Order: sequence, then structure tokens, then C-alpha cells
Amino acid sequence: MRFGVLGPLTVHDDLGAAVPVTSAKQRLLLAVLLSRRNTRVSADALTEALWEGRPPPSARANLQSYVHRLRRLLGDDRIVHDRSGYQLEVRPGEADDEEFERLAAAGREALADGDLDRAADLLRRAGALWRGRPAYAELPGSSAEAARLDELRLAVVELRVDADLGRGEHDLLVAELTALTAAHPLRQRLYRQLMLALHRSGRTADALGVYRRARAVLVEELALEPGPELRDLEQAILMDDPALAPPRPARSARPAHARRPAELPPDDPAFTGRRDEERRVAGWLTAGAVVTISGPGGVGKSALALRAAHTAAAGFPDGRLYVNLHGATPGVRPLTPHDVLVRLLGSLGVEERDVPADGSAAAALFRSTISGRRLLVVLDDADSAAQVRPLLPEPGSGPALLVTGRRVLSTIAGAHRLTLGTLAPDEAAELLAAVAGPDRVAAEPAVAAEVVALCGLLPLAVRVAGARLLARPDWTLSSLRDRLDDAQHRLDELEHDDLAVRASCDVAFTALDDAPAAVFTSLGLAGFADFTVHTAAALSGRTLAATRRALDQLTETQLLIAAPGDRFTLHDLVRLYARERAERTLTPAARDDALRRALHHYLATARQASRMSVAWSDQHAAIGPETTRPGRTQPGPDLPDGPAISAWVRAESDNITAAAIHAAALDGDGPAILAGLAAAMAHPLRSQDRWADLVAIGRLALSALGDTGQARWRSKLHQSLSDGYFMLNRLPEAHEHGLEAVRAAYEGGDRHGEADARSALGFVLHHRGRTDEAFAHYRRALELQREIADARGEALTLTRLGVGHHLGGRLDDAVACQEQALRLDDRPHLTGIALFRLGDAHLDAGRPERALGCLERAIEAFQACGSSVDEALARWLRGDILRLLGRDGDARHSWLRSADLLREMRSLTSDEAGDLLGAPVPRMPDVLRRGRDARRPA
Repeated sequence: MRFGVLGPLTVHDDLGAAVPVTSAKQRLLLAVLLSRRNTRVSADALTEALWEGRPPPSARANLQSYVHRLRRLLGDDRIVHDRSGYQLEVRPGEADDEEFERLAAAGREALADGDLDRAADLLRRAGALWRGRPAYAELPGSSAEAARLDELRLAVVELRVDADLGRGEHDLLVAELTALTAAHPLRQRLYRQLMLALHRSGRTADALGVYRRARAVLVEELALEPGPELRDLEQAILMDDPALAPPRPARSARPAHARRPAELPPDDPAFTGRRDEERRVAGWLTAGAVVTISGPGGVGKSALALRAAHTAAAGFPDGRLYVNLHGATPGVRPLTPHDVLVRLLGSLGVEERDVPADGSAAAALFRSTISGRRLLVVLDDADSAAQVRPLLPEPGSGPALLVTGRRVLSTIAGAHRLTLGTLAPDEAAELLAAVAGPDRVAAEPAVAAEVVALCGLLPLAVRVAGARLLARPDWTLSSLRDRLDDAQHRLDELEHDDLAVRASCDVAFTALDDAPAAVFTSLGLAGFADFTVHTAAALSGRTLAATRRALDQLTETQLLIAAPGDRFTLHDLVRLYARERAERTLTPAARDDALRRALHHYLATARQASRMSVAWSDQHAAIGPETTRPGRTQPGPDLPDGPAISAWVRAESDNITAAAIHAAALDGDGPAILAGLAAAMAHPLRSQDRWADLVAIGRLALSALGDTGQARWRSKLHQSLSDGYFMLNRLPEAHEHGLEAVRAAYEGGDRHGEADARSALGFVLHHRGRTDEAFAHYRRALELQREIADARGEALTLTRLGVGHHLGGRLDDAVACQEQALRLDDRPHLTGIALFRLGDAHLDAGRPERALGCLERAIEAFQACGSSVDEALARWLRGDILRLLGRDGDARHSWLRSADLLREMRSLTSDEAGDLLGAPVPRMPDVLRRGRDARRPA
């Protein structure tokens, strides 16, 4: 991780990606901790800094929330906390001010040794690390650490000017020193340096004028006369002391044929965004580093490289070299390392006949030729590390090297690496305006946002869109938006002159071996936003091992993006390209077969999750009609326990909904697969608060099954829809489907199903205020369950009946029902539901201690079966009870854990969690409030 404090605060992870610390308070907190890194900072000192001595009553709670969110960004191990305070752990070399001080010390030592060239280089590199003024821009102006660094920065400038004066560069320093004395009118050393530079440039009168101006300022501001150094210099100038003469130019160590090439292509005037990345790359280059920029085609690697190279160009007086390596140029063979060496050496004045034919000898000649020179070498569009390795300069020898390429050049030792992703939405809109014209974007800003979103925020696509608008002044942005909105032809629209997204994808695809090409093509069939190796194996029909090798190759070529949790994703436009490949190269039968394999994979995994969930739950097993055929099913991920099932549902719920849509469109066994998928996913989706997904899949399955389907499965689907609509607060639809569930089960002679449906329908009726009908259904459900000895179903109905008593104010009856349910069944999920409802009843009855015990046992049960939404609700209510008992610290920890679970389920955003937890007494989130008010249908 890298921390930037020399200017506005920046944080980057180990791969070079920016870590967004956007909240002003969080940035201030991080700045304070960074300024006192690796030492404890008391909570009092932090609140003093965050609120400038006027902390609100909620300051401590807010501080805990800010620290919690900061840990989320930096990693839990970064901020250590104990009673003495908080400590930010920063490792050596991770902060730019450490690098600045290291270079400054080395430059000062070189200056003392008389090595003026090295001193000037080191001190200039130190100064280039600054990104504006001051250091720690977020800290108040009184910060001692910021003031120390700012003073050191100015001292480094003065040392570097001394080195440049000693090298005879006085004429180049006059303008800089004039600006510096204006900015720092009390620095006598700067006045002295300006006087000397002017005198050596033949401007003696101007030098004496500087002395008079300096004296006037010092007398007026400080009531002091200039110091002896200034006075002595004035006298020496008046006497034309020979000791003030410019130093003789050092004899050049460069070969007579050496040149100062300036080969960088022009900077792109439409370049926008990437400001932080530009500063970082330019800073690395100025420090003489090897830098690599990687990323998928069209992401803007070359544009950023050229912008950063032009920004840093002034630090390379010996020349700037540029070669396009053609690693991904359609129809062009990538250059060999020897080809590149001949070109580079030729630019430096070495005749081609003098370049050794042996590659190693040519590389050695190149390193010798550039050693000790401030050269910038830009190698654009590298194919591989092997193409670049012979071109690397000797570390610390002076030159800097910047390489771009689609692949991450991970075997280039010691390089600074930056991986580019797509643009931020505002940056993409800015690029569109730069190409198409700002007036057109300003006229339709909302449409511009849609256009860049349809371009996937990919710079190449945005440029093409802008170029098309520029070529068609009769078009509005809405016209282009409507064209791009057609996904079937979007890649056709993103083509203009020599720019085309499809061509960029072609370069990467045509270089693939057969196996990764086949896997990539199959990925275009399903349209999944992200996927695992298991899903890719099912689509492609290959083994897991073969598929993983193919995915690795696709990731290395930047056609795939590796995502957290061992998942992979395709950029939106690359996904469209994959779909085109599939439609053009696979027969309809092959496409349907691949989709069936993926559907059976999801169905088999969903059944595994359902069987495990049912083993813990309180419902009669309902995993759908048997549809899996031998040879159809690919092995799914291992789901050994409840938490593993919860993680799988959170990661795959969007894909399962997409799979359901594919199943509905398949002829033959499609409806049966869909019914099985809907039934198998019912309980797993409930556990993760995925009620909208449950309703969507249930509606598709019910429609596909029709009136001809088995009554039992129609009953189960109606029941799932009733539960889903209930939790979405759509009680009329919940009531309607609940009645249909009872009717279908009764007609099919399914007594288990009828009892379950009546029990659930009673719950819905109770919340519609139809209490008598609700109790009638509860009584009939209990009769059926006792007749068929369904203790599990009876226990579930008792928990619901207890809720009915609770809502009616009969708390003792409510407690009795929940306790009886606990005696009938000991499966974790039902146990958790009954304990939660029992604790809720004890709380309303004025027994918080007993309520707390029930809630803690309920949390243990929910953890065992991975029922995250129920655990989140139980933890929040536990926090409320702990606060009621005066245990505020424990209460806040319980609320924090509940919020974390909701964030993992995407039921709560990080900002929403921060806002809730920032309050002195957090309010229960709406998603949990609905669950508690309904007393959670199981």
C-alpha cells in the first residue's frame, strides 16, 4: 500500500489502484494518523483534531464509525486499537514523505562530496514527489508535521539551486529564483542565490537591485539588516570579485555521437481524467524508475503514458525516446528486442552497423550508452516481459523506463506497476465533451451520462462515440443514445474511421489458443455479470482444471477481469463481443446444450444448498421435480455449511435469476428445470433477504409450469410467492397466492403442503387485520400436522401462532407458544426463529435480561445455518437490549456486526451503514424494521 501526504492525501493498494477515501472527516482522520504513524494517538487527540476543539456529544461514537469505515478501506490490520488509542501501521517505504526525505538526505550528501550532477538529480527527484502545497493538505495549518515537511521542501529547493549554480546553470535559474523570492520574501538564501545567478548572467545591475529590494523588505518586516552573507555578496559583486565567476563547464563524458532525441508523440489534447494516475506515473519517472501500465484494450494506457511522459519531460534534459512495440496492433508483427535496440541506439547516434548482432551484446551496448544520462524511454504496447527485459536500464543509472501493455508484466523486477480500469462516470463525460464538443454534452447532461454508461466507461468506446457525434452535427446525444441502446448492434455503432471496439477485441481473441478461445466464446451465451470456474466449466463442457487454465490465460490477456472471491467478469462491451462470437460460430443446438449444462449446474448446486438448508430449517423439503440427467451436471462448489451457502447465494443470486430467464425460453425440459430451480432456491433466497429474486423466479416458474403442472409444485410456488410478496409489503398479492397455495395442495391431496400453506396464510391474514380467519387457519394447520405427526411443521405453526398472540397483547400466551415450539423441534433455523420471537415477547413484557439470553442463543442458531438476515435482525435487537441495560460499548459492537451482515447481503450500502452508526443511538435499518414488525415469516 502507498500513502501520499506531499499534497492532497492519496492512498493506493499494492496493485496501484486508488483507494477512495472520500469523506472529509475520514480523510482528516487518516491524515492525523499518518502524521503520527506507528504511534498510539489517543481518542481525545483525534476528536480534538477532527472537530478543532469543539467536538459534538456524539464525537466518540462518530470516531468509532470513521475508524470502522477506514479499516474497511485499508484492511483490518492497518489500524490497531487499545485503551491508549489508535495506531496506523505504515511499513517502511509506503509513504512518499519517507522517499522524499531519503532522496533529500542523499542529495545533501552528494552536494557535500562535490558530486554536483548526482546532487542535482537526487534533489530534483525529491522535489518532484510533491503534488502541490502544502503537505498534509487536509490537516489544519498549525500542524507541526506539515510545517516541518514544507520547510524541508524549501530547503531541498535551495540545495538543488546550489548544485545547479555549481554546474553553471545560472542563466536557467533566474526566472525560478525570481518567483521563489516573491513567494518567500524573508528567505535571505534565495536572495543570495538570485543575486549570484544574475551577476553570472551579466546582469550585475539587476543583482544589486535585488540586494536593495531584499534590504527594504527585511527592514520593513523584521526591523533587521541583511545578514553577513548577503552583505558580503553585495561587496564582492561591487568589486567584481573573480571568485564569483561561473564555473568552467564540466568535460562531457558522453560519446561524441550522443544526441538528445525528442521522440514523444504529441500529447492528446482530448485526454481527460486519470489525474492522480498521471501524477503518480510522472513522479515515478522523475525518480528514475521503471514503470509499467497494464490494462485491457481501449482503456487508455498509451494516452496516459504519453500525458505522464510529457508532464515529466522537463526532468530528462538528455532526451526522450519512444518506440511502439506493436504487441497488439492488428496485422503487424510485434518488434523483437533486437529490432527495438537498433532503433533506440540509432536515436542515440549509434550506427546500425555498430550494433552487435548478438542480442546480449546489443543490450549491453544500450545500457552503456544510456548510463548516467537523464533519458526517458517510452515503450508502448508491449507483448510480453520477454520483449522488454533486454531494454531495461541498469537500476539507479539515471534513465527512466515507461512500458505499456495489455498483460501485467509481473516478472519485471523492481518495477512500479499501475493497472488501469475504466473511467469514472464524470471523467468519461468529460472525455465525451472533449471529443464531441462541450456545448453538445452540456445541452443533454443526463443523456451524456447514459451514452458513456452504454460505452461501458471504456475510453476507446467513449472516443468513438464522440467522434461519431463530431462527424454528424445533425445528431443529438439522444440520437446516439438510442442507437447504442440496441445491445445487438452496439459494437457496430462503436466504430468510426480507424477506431473500433470490435477490432480491439479481435486482436486479443485471435491471439488465443483453441481452448481459451472456446471457453471465451461460451461465456457469451449466458450474459452473466460475473461467474466462477464451475459456471464456466458448465458452459464450455470442459473439466474444472482445463477451464481454470483457460480462464487464467484469458485474464492475462485482459479479456477477463479477476474479481474478489475467485470470480471472473467480462467488461460489458467484451461480453457483447463474446456473444457475437457465440452467435456466429456455434450452432443453435450447441448454444442450447451449453445453456442446459449451465442450468443443470445451477440446479444441482441449488438442490445441494436446499437440502443442507432444509436439514437446518423448519419447512417440509421442497426441492422441485427431478430433472437432472446423467452427464448433464457439472460439479458445483462445495457447500459444507450454512455460511458457505449464504456466501454462494449472495454471489450467485443475479446469475440464478438470469438462468431462470434462460430456462423459461428453452423448449422441452425448460419449464421443469425452472420449477426445480425455483423450488430449490426458495429457502436459500429467503435467508439472504432476496425477496425480489424469489418473486421473480417464482413468477417465471409458475407461468412456465402452467395449470398442467403437479398440484404439489404449484402449491409450493404459490407459497414462495406469498412469502415474497409479504416481505415486500404487498399483502394483497401475498393473500392471493397464499389462498392458491392452500387450494392447490388440497386438490392434490398433499396434507403436508396444505398444513404449511394454511400456517403461512394465517400469518398473512393476521397482518391484514383478519384475526379470526388467521386463527382458524392456524388451528386447521395444527390439526393436520398432529394427524400426520409432522412435529417440525407443528413447531413452525406454533411460532406463528405465538406471533399472533404477541400482536394481540397476550404476551404470556406468546411465550408459551414459542417455548412449546422449542420443545418440538431442535433444528437450528427453527430454533433461532422461536428464540428470537421468544426474546421479543420477553422484551415487550419488561424482561430484558431474559430477552437478551434468548437473542444470544438465537444468534448462535442462525450462525450455524448461515441465515444472515435473521442473524442481522437478532444482532440489532440484541444491541438495543444491551443499550437498555447500560452496556453501550457492547451494544455498538452488536450494531456494527449487524450492519456488516446487511452490507454483505447488499441490503445496506456502506454510506447508509456509516450514517446509521454515526448517530449516538443508531436507528434500526428499515430492512430490519420491516422484518421485526412482521415478526419474520419463516
